[in-house]
Amino acid sequence: MTNLHDSLPDLMRRATEDLQPATPELVARGIRRGKVLRRRRTALAGLSSAAAVLATVGIIVGSTQLLEHGAAPAVQPAGPPSAHHSTRLAKMSPAETLAALLPKSLHRANATTSADGTLSVVLDDGNGAGLLTVDMMTAQPNTNCNGSPAGACTVQPDGSVYVAYANRPLYPDANPGGITVTTVEQFYPDGRQISISNYNAPRDQGVEHSRPAPILSIAQLTQIARSNQWVYPPRVS
Repeated sequence: MTNLHDSLPDLMRRATEDLQPATPELVARGIRRGKVLRRRRTALAGLSSAAAVLATVGIIVGSTQLLEHGAAPAVQPAGPPSAHHSTRLAKMSPAETLAALLPKSLHRANATTSADGTLSVVLDDGNGAGLLTVDMMTAQPNTNCNGSPAGACTVQPDGSVYVAYANRPLYPDANPGGITVTTVEQFYPDGRQISISNYNAPRDQGVEHSRPAPILSIAQLTQIARSNQWVYPPRVS
């Protein structure tokens, strides 16, 4: 089993070893985030959704209540939090932050935190449910678009790397259920990294899609990803 404390280069190398099948999306996302690749490889290996559930922590009661019923204050501008807000932000868990940043109008259910730290919540705007996942880490900075889907990546003037694509088939070669995903990834020069994905189905495997496209747009996911309310975990060494 992969050690979650391995360095990013080790995760990058292992992520591309024996990948079956090596779709462009799996390679692109796996290079940067080994833990996300492991979830995708589990899906491709044909494991049942029940097995995937066994890999996650049970529903966190407090987080579920916050994600389903918590109020959402205004999203702050991109960038690190100011000293004035540092104390308050340090007390907020990632689940609390996500609850604060999601649109108030959306119904929220099944909030979970996986063993590797992935936040998940099912959103519903009344026209079909869609899974939302958030992955965060602090590691060796990603400074270029190598391995990103074509046309989806830009290097910003401040040196950060921004990846975004909308309503893309989850598995391009064979996509049972017609599941699509809208994803935004932000990589900062100091090593902070966040990836947010919204699906057009209540799970990312083993179900049929529930709506034509994911609920949240690239613009909405970008606003959430770039909020200075996030408190990132310590750097992976």
